[in-house]
Amino acid sequence: MDNAVAVIKDELHQLMIDGIKYEKIGNKVYEMTLFDDSDFEIYLDDFTHIVGKEARTEEEKKFAIDKTIYENYIPLDSKVESDFAKDCESSEQIEFYFKLPYWFKINTPIGTYNPDWAIVKKGEKKIYFVAETKSAGQELRGSEKLKIECGKAHFKNFEDVVYQRVYSVSELNN
Repeated sequence: MDNAVAVIKDELHQLMIDGIKYEKIGNKVYEMTLFDDSDFEIYLDDFTHIVGKEARTEEEKKFAIDKTIYENYIPLDSKVESDFAKDCESSEQIEFYFKLPYWFKINTPIGTYNPDWAIVKKGEKKIYFVAETKSAGQELRGSEKLKIECGKAHFKNFEDVVYQRVYSVSELNN
């Protein structure tokens, strides 16, 4: 019985997501003051990426370039995100990046979705990315897959923003 309920629920979620469209309402935008990192309480763990003046080891100093809004640490959720942050710091293609805060959410029919990164790529024309980092070949849960589909639909409204699921900076397409 539980399996039948789970299958029906998954199918219902898929039906809710199919053909989803997001529309911009008025001039609503996120205000930059919301991204003040003084409000973040960061707990250091294996995934925390150290930037700027907090860099202590030679490895950390190698990546201590000022390409992010964070002054000392970037709070991350996984090794994939930690590797991606290091990749952004060392990449000559990346002008600016930051991990989107936990409160930056996109409403979907099956709950909220929090994309991982905002990135500005260098070039003749600056390219703005919103990226979702996942391990190469990582199988996603059904709801996570559907929320990512909603993220794609959401960011289609912004002609200057590209949304991608990536593993590394080299996968960011223009």
